[in-house]
This record gives sequence, structure tokens and C-alpha cells, in this order.
Amino acid sequence: MNDNNPPATWADRAVGVGAGLASALLFVVSSRGSSLAMALAYFSPLPMIIGGAGFSFPGALFGAAAGVALLAFAAQPPFALAFLFGFATPALVLAGLMQVRLRSRDPNPAAQRFVTPGEMLAAIVGLAILVAAFGVGSLLVHYHGFEPAMKAVMKHFAPALDEVVKGLAPVSDDFDAVAIKRLVIMSAPAGVAASQTLLLAANLWLAARTIEISGRLRRPWPDLPENVVLPRFVAPVFLIAAGLAFNGGFVAVFAGIVAAASGFGLALHGLAALHGLTRDVSLRSAWLAALYAAVVILEPWSVIVLAVFGLVESAFSLRARKARRMKTQG
Repeated sequence: MNDNNPPATWADRAVGVGAGLASALLFVVSSRGSSLAMALAYFSPLPMIIGGAGFSFPGALFGAAAGVALLAFAAQPPFALAFLFGFATPALVLAGLMQVRLRSRDPNPAAQRFVTPGEMLAAIVGLAILVAAFGVGSLLVHYHGFEPAMKAVMKHFAPALDEVVKGLAPVSDDFDAVAIKRLVIMSAPAGVAASQTLLLAANLWLAARTIEISGRLRRPWPDLPENVVLPRFVAPVFLIAAGLAFNGGFVAVFAGIVAAASGFGLALHGLAALHGLTRDVSLRSAWLAALYAAVVILEPWSVIVLAVFGLVESAFSLRARKARRMKTQG
């Protein structure tokens, strides 16, 4: 770790520019439609975060701008805008936050601190909400309203929606096919918000670890099981949004976006808390392996359980209570 934050060299700036262009290239690959191409697209923010946080933020910014311009010229402007708002902007924001020092009221320079992992996770939740809301807002503007947008999207995805309805037909003969299709479409933005939260969190973790291994991490590597603590306002925001998500219309869609992103953030909070709370438990590795297996097998129910545990941990600070108890006993 280099905590002195030396000025970037021209080589650093070149790496930053290359990282921005590499992110754009990974995004272009997703247009091929294959499973491998889509998997690579999920990691398109990774080079930009590494380049911006570990080498040169201005370089990564210039590379991202160049990538957007090339996409607009070689593909289509909407494709370039999707990369700009869906991948490049969140990656640059996270890269910048990794280097930001927050001043405290203490005049001592040593009292300054970096943005905490919990605050970074809250930023990821906010970015995921903005990305999903931008997509919905674009549709509403393009089709001049919520109902025209719903009809257009349902018509565009009619074959896939018919398959969903056909799959549910054996469950019950007494259901409204149109209502089911409408529910699926209205739930899609929430799925985007949740997946965007996971995508950004995974890319940020991989980028930070990569930069740390290279010796260019300009901040102390935090103890994630103890420090992934979301700000307390996230829990009430989730609860309010989850309640509003059961209303109809575009309010339900936007509330679902907020509930999905903040709920997934709380699930990651809960997962980190379980790592911290089980540190002195015998056979901890086996327990954690079983936990991750359950998360994969029982998804999405496992994510809901983790989110509920994250709510409990956020309300009662279980890790902090355990730390105080251990300190008292020690």
C-alpha cells in the first residue's frame, strides 16, 4: 500500500486510458449475445475501477469518454448511452470514492479517514437505483407515459411472456394472463437494480484486491467482516420502498427498484455480519461453505433471509455488541 498518493506518471495515465477503453470493449462484446459474451460484459467496470483507483483517475475518465465516443460512432448512440450510464459512470464514481479522504472535525491530519466499506456499499446501492431508474425513465419519456410504455414492452417481449404464462398454466386455471405478464414486466427493473448492486459490489471487491496485490492501493485494506456496515438510513428506506412496491403504476416500479437494490445491499451487510459473528465458532469453514451453498441453491429466498438478517444486524449492531462483550471478557 502506498499511502502517500504520489503523482501519476504518463505511464499511469496511459494505463488509465487503456482501462477505460478496455471496459468499453468488454461492453461491446456483450452485443454478440453468447453466454460467454454476457459473462464478460458483467466485468466491464472492472478495468476502469482498477485504472481509475490504482493508476490515474483522469486517464480512466478520458478512456471512458473515448470509449463512449467510439461506441456512438461505431454502433449507435443508445448503445453508447447504455455504457455511459450503466457501466462507465458507476465505475468512475467508485474509483473516485476509493481515493477520497473524509475530513473530520479533529484538526489533526491523522484523523482523516477514507470512505468506509459500508459507505461504499451504500454508494453502490444508490448507483444501482439510479441506473435502473434511468432505464425506466428513458422508456417513459420515449413512449410518452407509463401505460404506453407498458404496452410497448409487453408487445416486444410477447413470446417470452407467453412462455411464462404457459409455464404457470398447470398451477392454476384461475389466473389472469395479462395481469401475470404485467407483473413480470413491472418486476424487471427491480431485478436490474438487484443485479446491478451485485455486479458493482463484485467488481469493486475484485478491483480493490487486484490493486492491493499490485502494491498500488492507496488506503489500508479494511477488515470487511467487521466494516461492511451500511448506514442506518438504508434499513428504513428499504422498509418504506418495500411497502410502496405493492401499489400500482409507476410508483410501484420505482419503489421496487429502491427495495431491490437496498434489500440486496442489506443482504451483503448480513453476509458480512455472519462472517464476523462466526469467527470464534468451531468448524467455521464448513459452516460458511454450507451457507454459500445454500445461497446458491435456494436463491432468491436465501437473499431474502440474508436481507432480513441484515435488517436485524443494522438495528441491533450485533457485531459491535459482540466486540464489546469480548473486550469486557478479555
